[in-house]
Amino acid sequence: MEIWVPYGDVESLLTVQAENLGELVDPAPEGHVDELAPIVEERMKGHDALIVCDYKPATAKLLRVLAAKIPQDGAVKVLSPFPKRLEDAVPELKGRVLKTSAHTVAISIEGAGEELIVKAAPEVTEAGSRKLVISTGEPDPLFGYIDSRAALCTSCMTGAWRRAYAGRDGDDPAFFVETKAYASILEVAEKVQGATFATIVTRGGEPYSLIEGGARDARAAYTEQQPSPAKGIVVGAGGRGYDETFSHTLRLAMGALRAVRKGGEVVIIGECRDGIGSKAMQMQSMGRISDSMLRKGFYADGMEEIGYLTRLRDHYSVTLLSSLPDLYAAGRFRFRTARNSAQAFERVFAAAGRGAKLHVFTRAPETVLAAR
Repeated sequence: MEIWVPYGDVESLLTVQAENLGELVDPAPEGHVDELAPIVEERMKGHDALIVCDYKPATAKLLRVLAAKIPQDGAVKVLSPFPKRLEDAVPELKGRVLKTSAHTVAISIEGAGEELIVKAAPEVTEAGSRKLVISTGEPDPLFGYIDSRAALCTSCMTGAWRRAYAGRDGDDPAFFVETKAYASILEVAEKVQGATFATIVTRGGEPYSLIEGGARDARAAYTEQQPSPAKGIVVGAGGRGYDETFSHTLRLAMGALRAVRKGGEVVIIGECRDGIGSKAMQMQSMGRISDSMLRKGFYADGMEEIGYLTRLRDHYSVTLLSSLPDLYAAGRFRFRTARNSAQAFERVFAAAGRGAKLHVFTRAPETVLAAR
């Protein structure tokens, strides 16, 4: 059986024999972009800024339809932390996307210690302006679900991620629940005056629906899966917009682990063309984080990912199919690596047995696994 898994801007071909395929978790491409665009257009009325927090395919597809409806006279500013990437994804907005300012202002949050002060671009906090904030949602082990509120805080603010980490309840990954970390970051988002939030839910990488809330609203838009734990799983991070970095790929892969037995084989597919990702993982890859630093409460953005990495290494045998140099993938992170899917499967079956069953998740961000 031939299965295509998103990998950066292209797809990776997996050839799985019928006797080896357990379940294929492959969300059907049910796009509703033409139905969602008029809804967003209506919500834009009365707003003078559109803040776009990512450049994922679903966000880009929706904006390509909306581009002609956004006034070109600057009456509605289009703002993004990643203007070049957004313009590459949406050529119709070329030359019209402004970068959120690097100059920051502090957001005062009652009860927050001085070390947890959050700062944001002035365009985000500007009083008197009406802002529509939009992003594509995705499951996340720290926040439960990253909606447009969380995306605004993590992409346009400094200190928000640290506040969420400090407010978390334990280090176990939690998906599609409203975690304490999300509650902490929600306090920050609520300080942004004049903001309206819209989050895109996807199916098959296509815009499927719009939600206003967080994990609870998102979960209702997903189809829940309950595959029996197998000897191995293959997890696709989702391609462009999801697998640019190792740390993002790692976060998304954690949500599929209920489908594999402890000690089982995990193949993670993600291009990682932009390298390692979060500051914490970069420091980890260079050996700059020690156990003593962790005991003393040292923090860098993405600190929770060190725990996710440890969990993967301790409980599973992991093969990474990516463009990440072996110096990091195999050397620092101690994963097995593969040049292509055939080599990855060869190593999986050598360890798990030729008759092993594999579950294949083509798009981790669209996967909800039922608790057992």
